[in-house]
Amino acid sequence: MTKQFAKLGIQLEIRATDYNQFQDKVRRGKHQLFTWGWLADYPDAENFLFLLYGPGAKSVHDGENAANYQNPEYDKLYSQLRFMDDGPAKQAVIDQMVRILQTDAPWSWGYFPYASGAYHRWVLNGKPSIMVRDQAQYYRLDTADRVRSLQDWNRPSYWPLALLAVCLLGMAAWAIRLFRARERLTALPDGPTAASTQGVR
Repeated sequence: MTKQFAKLGIQLEIRATDYNQFQDKVRRGKHQLFTWGWLADYPDAENFLFLLYGPGAKSVHDGENAANYQNPEYDKLYSQLRFMDDGPAKQAVIDQMVRILQTDAPWSWGYFPYASGAYHRWVLNGKPSIMVRDQAQYYRLDTADRVRSLQDWNRPSYWPLALLAVCLLGMAAWAIRLFRARERLTALPDGPTAASTQGVR
Protein backbone atom coordinates (compact mmCIF):
# COMPACT_ATOMS: atom_id res chain seq x y z
CA MET A 1 0.00 0.00 0.00
CA THR A 2 2.88 2.36 0.84
CA LYS A 3 4.50 1.67 -2.57
CA GLN A 4 1.25 2.27 -4.44
CA PHE A 5 0.68 5.61 -2.72
CA ALA A 6 4.30 6.57 -3.42
CA LYS A 7 3.54 6.22 -7.14
CA LEU A 8 1.00 9.02 -6.65
CA GLY A 9 3.56 11.15 -4.83
CA ILE A 10 1.91 10.55 -1.46
CA GLN A 11 3.98 9.48 1.53
CA LEU A 12 1.83 7.03 3.47
CA GLU A 13 2.61 6.31 7.11
CA ILE A 14 0.87 3.20 8.41
CA ARG A 15 -0.03 3.23 12.09
CA ALA A 16 -1.19 -0.23 12.97
CA THR A 17 -3.40 -0.65 16.03
CA ASP A 18 -4.97 -3.58 17.82
CA TYR A 19 -8.61 -4.33 17.09
CA ASN A 20 -9.98 -2.59 20.20
CA GLN A 21 -8.19 0.65 19.33
CA PHE A 22 -9.27 0.32 15.71
CA GLN A 23 -12.94 -0.03 16.70
CA ASP A 24 -12.64 3.01 18.97
CA LYS A 25 -11.13 5.07 16.13
CA VAL A 26 -13.90 4.01 13.75
CA ARG A 27 -16.62 4.87 16.29
CA ARG A 28 -15.10 8.31 16.83
CA GLY A 29 -14.48 8.89 13.12
CA LYS A 30 -10.71 9.19 13.69
CA HIS A 31 -9.74 6.76 10.93
CA GLN A 32 -8.58 7.45 7.39
CA LEU A 33 -7.66 4.32 5.43
CA PHE A 34 -8.60 0.86 6.63
CA THR A 35 -9.53 -2.59 5.41
CA TRP A 36 -12.53 -4.36 6.81
CA GLY A 37 -14.79 -7.17 5.72
CA TRP A 38 -18.43 -8.14 5.79
CA LEU A 39 -20.04 -11.55 5.62
CA ALA A 40 -23.57 -11.47 4.27
CA ASP A 41 -26.30 -12.75 6.56
CA TYR A 42 -28.58 -13.55 3.62
CA PRO A 43 -28.10 -13.64 -0.18
CA ASP A 44 -29.48 -10.27 -1.20
CA ALA A 45 -27.80 -7.14 -2.58
CA GLU A 46 -29.45 -5.16 0.21
CA ASN A 47 -27.23 -6.96 2.72
CA PHE A 48 -24.23 -5.18 1.19
CA LEU A 49 -25.79 -1.92 0.04
CA PHE A 50 -26.95 -1.08 3.56
CA LEU A 51 -23.27 -0.82 4.57
CA LEU A 52 -23.20 2.62 2.89
CA TYR A 53 -26.61 3.85 4.05
CA GLY A 54 -26.17 7.38 5.48
CA PRO A 55 -28.33 7.01 8.63
CA GLY A 56 -26.19 3.96 9.52
CA ALA A 57 -22.96 6.01 9.71
CA LYS A 58 -20.66 4.46 12.32
CA SER A 59 -19.30 7.62 13.93
CA VAL A 60 -22.71 9.35 13.97
CA HIS A 61 -25.27 6.63 14.70
CA ASP A 62 -23.00 3.65 15.57
CA GLY A 63 -24.33 1.78 12.55
CA GLU A 64 -22.45 -0.37 10.04
CA ASN A 65 -21.54 2.43 7.60
CA ALA A 66 -17.87 2.54 8.68
CA ALA A 67 -17.00 4.86 5.76
CA ASN A 68 -19.55 7.40 7.10
CA TYR A 69 -20.70 7.80 3.50
CA GLN A 70 -23.55 10.26 2.99
CA ASN A 71 -25.51 10.68 -0.23
CA PRO A 72 -29.18 11.74 -0.06
CA GLU A 73 -30.03 10.18 -3.45
CA TYR A 74 -28.46 6.86 -2.46
CA ASP A 75 -30.24 6.91 0.91
CA LYS A 76 -33.59 7.56 -0.79
CA LEU A 77 -33.07 4.64 -3.17
CA TYR A 78 -32.03 2.38 -0.29
CA SER A 79 -35.24 3.26 1.59
CA GLN A 80 -37.21 2.03 -1.46
CA LEU A 81 -35.05 -1.07 -1.91
CA ARG A 82 -35.59 -2.41 1.60
CA PHE A 83 -39.25 -3.21 0.98
CA MET A 84 -39.15 -4.31 -2.66
CA ASP A 85 -39.74 -7.87 -3.81
CA ASP A 86 -37.24 -9.50 -6.15
CA GLY A 87 -37.82 -8.61 -9.77
CA PRO A 88 -36.87 -6.20 -12.57
CA ALA A 89 -37.95 -3.09 -10.62
CA LYS A 90 -35.74 -4.03 -7.65
CA GLN A 91 -32.83 -4.81 -9.98
CA ALA A 92 -33.21 -1.38 -11.61
CA VAL A 93 -32.93 0.31 -8.18
CA ILE A 94 -29.89 -1.83 -7.30
CA ASP A 95 -28.20 -0.91 -10.60
CA GLN A 96 -28.85 2.79 -9.98
CA MET A 97 -27.40 2.56 -6.44
CA VAL A 98 -24.32 0.74 -7.73
CA ARG A 99 -23.76 3.46 -10.36
CA ILE A 100 -23.87 6.11 -7.61
CA LEU A 101 -21.32 4.18 -5.57
CA GLN A 102 -19.08 3.70 -8.58
CA THR A 103 -19.13 7.45 -9.18
CA ASP A 104 -18.60 8.49 -5.53
CA ALA A 105 -16.22 5.59 -4.75
CA PRO A 106 -16.52 5.59 -0.95
CA TRP A 107 -14.73 2.26 -1.00
CA SER A 108 -11.87 0.93 -3.08
CA TRP A 109 -13.36 -1.86 -5.17
CA GLY A 110 -10.68 -4.38 -5.87
CA TYR A 111 -10.91 -7.53 -3.78
CA PHE A 112 -12.84 -10.46 -5.19
CA PRO A 113 -12.63 -13.59 -3.01
CA TYR A 114 -12.98 -17.04 -4.51
CA ALA A 115 -14.43 -20.14 -2.89
CA SER A 116 -13.73 -23.74 -3.82
CA GLY A 117 -14.25 -27.13 -2.28
CA ALA A 118 -13.70 -30.84 -2.82
CA TYR A 119 -16.45 -33.32 -2.00
CA HIS A 120 -16.97 -37.06 -2.24
CA ARG A 121 -19.49 -38.04 -4.89
CA TRP A 122 -22.02 -39.06 -2.23
CA VAL A 123 -22.15 -35.49 -0.83
CA LEU A 124 -24.91 -33.65 -2.65
CA ASN A 125 -25.55 -29.88 -2.53
CA GLY A 126 -21.86 -29.29 -1.87
CA LYS A 127 -21.55 -25.90 -3.53
CA PRO A 128 -18.80 -23.60 -2.22
CA SER A 129 -19.88 -20.03 -1.71
CA ILE A 130 -18.46 -16.85 -0.26
CA MET A 131 -22.01 -15.92 0.70
CA VAL A 132 -23.14 -18.94 2.69
CA ARG A 133 -20.62 -20.22 5.26
CA ASP A 134 -22.86 -22.60 7.23
CA GLN A 135 -23.26 -24.99 4.29
CA ALA A 136 -23.30 -28.24 6.26
CA GLN A 137 -26.99 -27.86 7.04
CA TYR A 138 -27.78 -28.06 3.30
CA TYR A 139 -25.76 -31.20 2.52
CA ARG A 140 -27.52 -34.38 1.46
CA LEU A 141 -25.75 -37.73 1.64
CA ASP A 142 -26.21 -40.74 -0.60
CA THR A 143 -25.52 -43.16 2.25
CA ALA A 144 -25.84 -46.28 0.09
CA ASP A 145 -23.13 -45.01 -2.27
CA ARG A 146 -20.99 -44.03 0.72
CA VAL A 147 -21.19 -47.50 2.30
CA ARG A 148 -20.49 -49.17 -1.05
CA SER A 149 -17.47 -46.94 -1.72
CA LEU A 150 -16.01 -47.41 1.75
CA GLN A 151 -16.29 -51.18 1.40
CA ASP A 152 -14.54 -51.07 -1.98
CA TRP A 153 -11.78 -48.74 -0.80
CA ASN A 154 -11.16 -50.43 2.54
CA ARG A 155 -10.75 -54.05 1.44
CA PRO A 156 -7.82 -55.44 3.44
CA SER A 157 -4.57 -56.14 1.59
CA TYR A 158 -2.71 -59.13 2.98
CA TRP A 159 0.37 -59.07 0.73
CA PRO A 160 2.25 -56.60 2.98
CA LEU A 161 1.91 -59.10 5.86
CA ALA A 162 3.25 -61.92 3.66
CA LEU A 163 6.16 -59.72 2.57
CA LEU A 164 6.90 -58.86 6.20
CA ALA A 165 6.85 -62.58 7.15
CA VAL A 166 9.29 -63.40 4.33
CA CYS A 167 11.61 -60.58 5.45
CA LEU A 168 11.50 -61.76 9.08
CA LEU A 169 12.23 -65.38 8.05
CA GLY A 170 15.14 -64.21 5.91
CA MET A 171 16.58 -62.17 8.79
CA ALA A 172 16.14 -65.11 11.17
CA ALA A 173 17.90 -67.50 8.74
CA TRP A 174 20.75 -65.00 8.32
CA ALA A 175 21.11 -64.62 12.12
CA ILE A 176 21.14 -68.43 12.63
CA ARG A 177 23.78 -68.84 9.94
CA LEU A 178 25.98 -66.18 11.58
CA PHE A 179 25.55 -67.82 14.99
CA ARG A 180 26.50 -71.30 13.68
CA ALA A 181 29.52 -69.92 11.84
CA ARG A 182 30.72 -68.29 15.03
CA GLU A 183 30.23 -71.50 16.97
CA ARG A 184 32.40 -73.42 14.49
CA LEU A 185 35.36 -71.10 14.93
CA THR A 186 38.29 -72.65 16.83
CA ALA A 187 41.07 -71.02 18.84
CA LEU A 188 44.42 -70.40 17.16
CA PRO A 189 46.92 -73.27 17.58
CA ASP A 190 50.01 -72.77 19.79
CA GLY A 191 52.44 -70.70 17.80
CA PRO A 192 54.91 -67.86 18.13
CA THR A 193 52.37 -65.64 19.81
CA ALA A 194 51.69 -68.20 22.49
CA ALA A 195 55.41 -68.85 23.04
CA SER A 196 56.28 -65.18 23.28
CA THR A 197 53.48 -64.69 25.73
CA GLN A 198 54.80 -67.51 27.90
CA GLY A 199 58.34 -66.05 27.71
CA VAL A 200 57.18 -62.75 29.10
CA ARG A 201 55.81 -64.38 32.19
